[in-house]
Amino acid sequence: MQNRDKLLYQNIEKALVDLNAKDKGRYFLCTCPECQQQEAFIYKNNPSFILCNRQNQCGERMILHFEEKEGAESYKKLSEEYPNLTNKQSLALEWMTRFMNHVQNHFESPTLDKGYRGLSKETTGRFIADLINEAYVQKMFDSGKELFPKNYSTNDWMCKRNLIFPIYGADGHLERILLRSSIDHHIEPKELQLIVNPSKETRDFFVDIPEKSKTVVIGEAILDAASFREVDPDVGVLALTGAAKTRKLCQFILENKALFQQKKFVLALDDDKAGDKATKDIIDTLEQTQAEYQVFPFPSGVKDSNAYLNYDKELFTEAFNDVKRSFSRERKYRDSSYLNKGVVEMER
Repeated sequence: MQNRDKLLYQNIEKALVDLNAKDKGRYFLCTCPECQQQEAFIYKNNPSFILCNRQNQCGERMILHFEEKEGAESYKKLSEEYPNLTNKQSLALEWMTRFMNHVQNHFESPTLDKGYRGLSKETTGRFIADLINEAYVQKMFDSGKELFPKNYSTNDWMCKRNLIFPIYGADGHLERILLRSSIDHHIEPKELQLIVNPSKETRDFFVDIPEKSKTVVIGEAILDAASFREVDPDVGVLALTGAAKTRKLCQFILENKALFQQKKFVLALDDDKAGDKATKDIIDTLEQTQAEYQVFPFPSGVKDSNAYLNYDKELFTEAFNDVKRSFSRERKYRDSSYLNKGVVEMER
């Protein structure tokens, strides 16, 4: 068996395309770079080698090197973690994750840079990717088409949704996206959701909890929860994607008790019937973990946190600081009194 010089590719995706790789489960069947026959193998658990199976005619064994080594390792891990994804889906998911991270970290945004819904670029940069125009949205849908039920790149109504709210899993890979538009302010519905990883039960809530966070805010939407990050850069954020979607969030809290040790929870769901129901569900979960929690009070006529921030930022900040101080005074809101009386009662 021979061993040729190293073959250099930009990344694992480029190598698989150039080598005409076909997904065969545990391995890829590829075109041998030496004899040009479709009888070479790249095993998913070791993507650094390609081996020709024509032992008597060729039998070359070559080392694959990647300029983007992190991408190769990430793809290897992805194939092992999600074996139900096809080759094309794995490549698309890896691309979508890297693309969304790149947009969040490197794209300038005419919408976010000047402040969006009362939130600074420093705040929104953690939660929103602005693809800026329809061409970039089209590129996203075209490159990720294997992950979606249809190719939305030809759908003008979808490609106008340039504001992407990405939800990442515990492994850092993209799982779901929420889409809005700053191109067309009249588009309906205002928000859509798409599952990006079709091989698993994906998260339908946002998680962003810095290690130094002492307080974790739970909001009904990411813009509401992020409003607290605007006035407290260290606050942790858990945000639903709708008042009815509490099941997975509650399950996450129960399964990750260590993550929330020494954390104080502030519940800031919308001041309406659906928000009240969601608050009760989350309170039941927090009671099981014996976590300390408070319910954030809204002034009359204000229904959600982002509206409160834009109505009076100083008053919003003062109200949040007062709730945080109440923990140190060992005061705790009664779990449901505010739902019945419209005011928050406390007991020492």
